[in-house]
Amino acid sequence: MTSNNSPALPHLITLQQASDTTQLSVRTLRRYIAEGRLTAYRAGRSIRLKPEDVDALFTPTNKWDGGAA
Repeated sequence: MTSNNSPALPHLITLQQASDTTQLSVRTLRRYIAEGRLTAYRAGRSIRLKPEDVDALFTPTNKWDGGAA
């Protein structure tokens, strides 16, 4: 019987999964990563994202300032 004292790995999603969830293109997500607006994690050639980081791109609002959407 072994004891696993290592911290749990965070749940990570692919760029495509984030794109499907947010309706933002993969290209836009890659641009946000390059601009530093979104943190990404790389393992070899694959890029992964934390769902909470993707969610943080959006600001909840219940007011409109009357400008164009």
